[in-house]
Amino acid sequence: MRKLTLALLFFPLLLSAQMKESGVAPGASVVLGEHTGVNLRFHYFPNHKMCFGLESNLFPKSGHSLSEGMELTLNGHFIFEVSEHWGVYPLVGAGWKNLEHESGFRALTGGGLHGSYGRLAPYVEYIYSSGFEPEGIFIIGTFFTFELGKE
Repeated sequence: MRKLTLALLFFPLLLSAQMKESGVAPGASVVLGEHTGVNLRFHYFPNHKMCFGLESNLFPKSGHSLSEGMELTLNGHFIFEVSEHWGVYPLVGAGWKNLEHESGFRALTGGGLHGSYGRLAPYVEYIYSSGFEPEGIFIIGTFFTFELGKE
């Protein structure tokens, strides 16, 4: 399982080796909603407007309302620039969530606000997950971008 996870994380990097103006970006953020946790992500940017990523939401157990579990998702964004440093984007994707009491696949929709300040890219997004446990969550964090194949 560990080898499969590593292969999935680095697959976008292998695909992007020949792309111009492409990049990869690891990121970390806070998940706020019915379940509070940490979001870890690795996204691939084939150009400055599109983004595809693998994410993992980790929900530690603490307090009365939190359930121990995790969620793995694949999603995509198309960034519409609204200023020199900021853009908005719709979000679509799919995920699998596993909590103590239940697990299953979910469809994701939402949107976000994305900044661009050198290699740092702060973001805030809202995601609605449908499926066995529908919920809306906010994710607030930042990417650190590495450029690939730039001429």
